[in-house]
Amino acid sequence: MADEARPASDVKMEEATARAERNPVPPERTKFDPMEKYKLPVTRPKGLDSKRGLSGTLVPLMTNYIKVHRKSDDIISQYRIDFIPENVTIPQRFRLIRQWAEAQALSQVDYTYDRSNILFTGPKGFAKLGTAHKWEGMLDGSPVTVNAQQVKSLDPRNEDEFRQILVQLNTQLNRFMELEMGMIRIMDTCFDPKKRIEVRGQPIEIWPGFEASIGKYDTDALLMSIDQRFRIIRRQTALEVIKDAYSSSKQRGRPDPECQAEGLKAIKGSVVETPYNHVFYKVDQVDWTKTPKDTFESRRKNPATGAFETTCISYADYFRNRYNQNIKDMNQPLVIVKPSNKAMRRKRDENILLIPELCNMTGLTDKMKADFRLMKAVAEHTKLAPEPRRVKVLEFVAALNSHGGVKEQLESWGTKYEAELVRLQGRTLSAFPIFQGDRKIPDYQRADWLTGIRSSSADKPGDAISNNWLCLHFAQENTARNFAKELSTVCRPMGQNLAEPKFVDVGGNTAQHFLNAAMQHGHANLALVLAIFPDNAVDRYSAFKHQFCCTNPCITQVMLQKTISEAKSLKSVATKVAMQIIAKVGGIIWKMQFKFTEPTTIIGIDVHRDRTEKKMAVAACASWNRDISAYMNFADFAEEDDAVHDVVAKLVKQAVEKFKEPNNVHPSHVMIYRDGVSEGQLPNIVGKEIVKIREMLKAVVTPTPITLTYVMVNKRDSTRFFANPTDPVTPGGNPAPGTVIDDIVTRPFRYDFYIVSQTVREGTVAPTYYDVLVDDKKMPPEIMQQCTYMLCHMYFNWPGTIRVPAPNQYARKHAQLVAVNLHHLAHNNLFNKMFYL
Repeated sequence: MADEARPASDVKMEEATARAERNPVPPERTKFDPMEKYKLPVTRPKGLDSKRGLSGTLVPLMTNYIKVHRKSDDIISQYRIDFIPENVTIPQRFRLIRQWAEAQALSQVDYTYDRSNILFTGPKGFAKLGTAHKWEGMLDGSPVTVNAQQVKSLDPRNEDEFRQILVQLNTQLNRFMELEMGMIRIMDTCFDPKKRIEVRGQPIEIWPGFEASIGKYDTDALLMSIDQRFRIIRRQTALEVIKDAYSSSKQRGRPDPECQAEGLKAIKGSVVETPYNHVFYKVDQVDWTKTPKDTFESRRKNPATGAFETTCISYADYFRNRYNQNIKDMNQPLVIVKPSNKAMRRKRDENILLIPELCNMTGLTDKMKADFRLMKAVAEHTKLAPEPRRVKVLEFVAALNSHGGVKEQLESWGTKYEAELVRLQGRTLSAFPIFQGDRKIPDYQRADWLTGIRSSSADKPGDAISNNWLCLHFAQENTARNFAKELSTVCRPMGQNLAEPKFVDVGGNTAQHFLNAAMQHGHANLALVLAIFPDNAVDRYSAFKHQFCCTNPCITQVMLQKTISEAKSLKSVATKVAMQIIAKVGGIIWKMQFKFTEPTTIIGIDVHRDRTEKKMAVAACASWNRDISAYMNFADFAEEDDAVHDVVAKLVKQAVEKFKEPNNVHPSHVMIYRDGVSEGQLPNIVGKEIVKIREMLKAVVTPTPITLTYVMVNKRDSTRFFANPTDPVTPGGNPAPGTVIDDIVTRPFRYDFYIVSQTVREGTVAPTYYDVLVDDKKMPPEIMQQCTYMLCHMYFNWPGTIRVPAPNQYARKHAQLVAVNLHHLAHNNLFNKMFYL
């Protein structure tokens, strides 16, 4: 086969981002680096006796976990499997392992193989393999060697060896889903294309699937978490996407190189599915010099002689012979998938070439997301209410336990999956009072207090605007005037007086038209620029925001024409925009009574990847007043992922120094809520980021050392909770906002808890997982939980609770704006304004 490429069917895309090198090997080879997700790092602060809170009302709950029992104490042998040559693909590895097992008289129930280089056996398998075994066989006519080296004997009763037991149990679970049940694995989720859902009248299909894993929790038994996932497959090929972008550019009179660049831009970074073998790839490039008529070298078995021969074959003939796929467009370019880092380490450094016509697009485009009917149709299948979700989980468990192959292997390994979901108790915290000045907002229901604030003055209305604002529009003067009038009306009771602005028809719909008008009519006292865009073109929005966030700092508000064209919803829209504007000009709409007795800053941190500049935008939002209601904003870029920790420490230092300006003292306590990190990054957070932050805090000259609290925030956790578990009529509902869970499904080696902080109109509410890594103040768990929940009330862009603490949401909005639209840091004059809302 040629060096530059090989057909996609020969290789499944390596899942390097999700599966780190993790297998123990003999000491003389390399150091053992186990799978990150089963390292079970101990982060529970020393001296913490109990992490359970006391306040709140006890509520019975059910969760999407089942118990897993190990009934056997047999010793498990763990082997490292090495292949020579190393560059065998995952499908080839399975074929070789089956041949190798048959040669050793190993049945399928005697071993568990992880598709990489770990293999487990029980006593029967060890008796046949011993401590080392070498086998030589053939793969497609070429000799290959499989070396099995025992690296450890695992005793299930030994806590220190429990990590590898978890690897075996999860490897076995993955094998059940993939091999026994025929599901397709993508990262940590297995999907079932056989149960695909055709969305009537829409150009998509939905693959249902499950994410399942077994772990150690705060209960005697092991638990398996199970949550349903979905994958969107579009009825649109990669070729159609490329052609559409190319043709559109061609119609504008652009030369071929620019048209090809547009075709690449439309497809680059997209994930495609090859329906002939259900494999997913991420597209990196388009090769305009190759077509399906080009040939490559292929090894094929001669039916007459049985020998393997190297022949040249076209891509078109290859796919017709191998997959019965007849390619229609013989002049289409080919798309390139670059090998992953893991594949290159295994000396598989060839690019993979795909036929665009044979690749289905996945996911939803921005245009699709803006289609109300399509999104509603998708939500009917994917946003499952609590009871249907609970039923789906139970059906999956029943399918596992009733499958003949699964039952046989579970019995052989002494493992049992229970059939019922785990029940537990949570606590629902009482509602915390919200104030505007000295006025307490009347009792609010379902974590929503819009009615209580829109007719009264904000705690602090922010910088005065008066008539120092522009309203830019394109041929929509009546719409603009009606909205500006309604906006002024709803702002007045909130304490922000808006006089009539200067209305400007910009004369066109491009970004330059809006910018020229703003520059021409702007002045030194300009406090707000309101722009009414005809559509949501990203280029126009980015250029407009860049001008007023980076070059000429000024608060802006962008509205879509269609959003403010409906008279019946105009007041509701204007009210929400009024809240945004007040927050953007430095206002404080409401406040709460936090229980800090010393100067404290709470800092939310998040990151967002800038895919244009190939770097990470890191943002921090830090409170500077006693009520935790006024914020400062900081951001910077990390050129490499490893540099994020240095940037975080730098931003924390800036926040600590800036805190002193309005308060005349440095904070005595710094409380950080860190979002934007995965479970696998935890060792770097503990070993690098927190260390750097502590070094920075020690360098600040204060009468007493600054104490630190550091909490990781994870809103992507798959745990779900169902209320009313004993109700025979409605056994599955969403827990109430303020529900805290700090036992059973939490980890014994962590100081962690879940909070259900918001309500949802449809689907199952997702709790947020919090992991306290540092707590110098030794706050009681209930104070930690109450403070976290109260912070979920402080997002001024929504008169209700949100899923994460408000400083995290502010930091997320800031990082997202910088990475997606600005590609540049905002002007320093805006550091104390929420310009990113």
